[in-house]
Amino acid sequence: MLNFIKNLFKKKEEEIIEEPKQFGTGAFPDPEDENDYEYEPVLGGVSKPVDWEKGYDIEKELDIIIPIKDQNGSSSCVGMGWSYYVGILDAVENGHYSETSAKAIYSQIFLKNGGAYLRDAAKLIVNWGSLREDFIPSYYVTGEAPNEAFMRELNWKNDKVDKIAEILKAKEYRKIRKANYSMDTFAQAIRDNYGVVGGVSGSQDGKWSSMEPKPPVNGIDWGHCIYFGKFGIDEKGKYISTPNSWGNRDSGSLYPDGWQKLREDYFKKEYMFNPWTLTDKPNSDLSKKLKVIIMNNEKKIIIEGEVPGRKGIIIDGYLREIKDDTNNRSAAACLYVLANNGFGQFVSKEDFDKIVKKQDF
Repeated sequence: MLNFIKNLFKKKEEEIIEEPKQFGTGAFPDPEDENDYEYEPVLGGVSKPVDWEKGYDIEKELDIIIPIKDQNGSSSCVGMGWSYYVGILDAVENGHYSETSAKAIYSQIFLKNGGAYLRDAAKLIVNWGSLREDFIPSYYVTGEAPNEAFMRELNWKNDKVDKIAEILKAKEYRKIRKANYSMDTFAQAIRDNYGVVGGVSGSQDGKWSSMEPKPPVNGIDWGHCIYFGKFGIDEKGKYISTPNSWGNRDSGSLYPDGWQKLREDYFKKEYMFNPWTLTDKPNSDLSKKLKVIIMNNEKKIIIEGEVPGRKGIIIDGYLREIKDDTNNRSAAACLYVLANNGFGQFVSKEDFDKIVKKQDF
């Protein structure tokens, strides 16, 4: 599947010549909306106080490793930040982390001069959903990080993709209105919601290239969206951490995971804006994995990748097993799929058994 997707986009990538002008800001403060749900009322009744000594680490909590994203010269930080969050919520439900496509988010919400509103991404994830990175890559086939033009491409979108995106829909998003004034509120939200996505303001003074970014001193030059998933206390004091989306960084004893730490100075001086929490929408009938298999293999042959190596065709969302070879059913099945969507994928015995079946083919 990944090779197919790479080949599909290769021609388009080669056509990218000129990148739209950049203005330095990838995230803009959301306009006020009285319809926003607030996080504090929910937090106030059920959340326990933060234990800074114990801290919180989303990678340890879920026993996963989260690759650090790289937006390169694009202004797609809103897509990057939210894609971390969606992938993590997916891992909470399914037990393993798969990267979510930042491009699938950003290409639908970007503003004319680049960048996006954080709320627009949250709305998209709730109303439309998201896609995995191996389905809509956010990087070139060479592995090179994207530019703005690449992240804006929308030629991948169609009705089939829209249906697959529904698998990663979220239930709701909530705004933390007073996080700028309290690291504790921010930390509580991270712990109780597997993270927070929010905006930070900075300047062109190089302070965000360090492992401990500092607030701007001589005015604000840009806004940036990041995912926060860790907090704790060390010899320097309290911190809240982000993987950011500016590629891997050198790390040391204080930063073994490569995540950047924001200290209290960033919160006291109110250089953060529009932090949001996201609540997943669980899939109670079929797992997300099975839904992806079904949607990706409509009118295709799937083969069990273990003994006895059973075969079947997905038709209208149901599996029709190919059992009777005495009447050349395998040959007939091959002709059927070649006339439709072609051959599909190998699946595990467990997944083959779980797909709802109809009569044999």
